[in-house]
Amino acid sequence: MRTATETTFTANDVTYRLTADAVRAAAARLTPADSADPHPNRSWYALIGTHLYYVVDLVEEATGATQVKVKVARLRLAELGLPVFALAWNTLLTQGHPGHTG
Repeated sequence: MRTATETTFTANDVTYRLTADAVRAAAARLTPADSADPHPNRSWYALIGTHLYYVVDLVEEATGATQVKVKVARLRLAELGLPVFALAWNTLLTQGHPGHTG
């Protein structure tokens, strides 16, 4: 599978540039997600090195953007070839979350 070296997205009418290197640098500045105390409203994560990070936190830290949508963050990180996955249970497995999939 071919991956992009750079991608762009728009948030709040501003276009931002995102690279895998910028994401890795952002991860170095962030605290990894804590599986012992997960955030109840965060389902999408990316694996950077040996740690998990919430996709929106990564993209916002890497670019300085605010109010990045979960769907945008997860798709752009995947486009860069970074492992992205969701933690799901119950109806999230059978129906998905419209804010994250639509």
